Amino acid sequence: MCRNCLREDCPDRGSVCLESGVYLLNYKGCSQCGERSSVGVSDREETTNEEDGDEEVNFKHVCESCNHVVARHEYTFTVTEEYQEYTMNCLLCGYGEATVSILPDDPREQKLF
Repeated sequence: MCRNCLREDCPDRGSVCLESGVYLLNYKGCSQCGERSSVGVSDREETTNEEDGDEEVNFKHVCESCNHVVARHEYTFTVTEEYQEYTMNCLLCGYGEATVSILPDDPREQKLF
């Protein structure tokens, strides 16, 4: 992972959780070759637990010109009782987490009378 290629380390992305793609606004350019070309993906691994449906995606963001590793990207998806939970952790794309109800009416949003 290379902090010299980034504008900011692991920016807070709120509820944005990407299992693919790249946050190019945070990419200064490759510190190895100086190019600001596209960022590619290397060593992508997807793991799914068949029993509970949990999913994990890991890959490296690399400079497409010289294959310099810019960052490692981690994405998870889990289902816990009444919610789907997503997380993303990456120096380039940032940190994000989201929780979404699987019920038609989210119990967290019920109004008290």
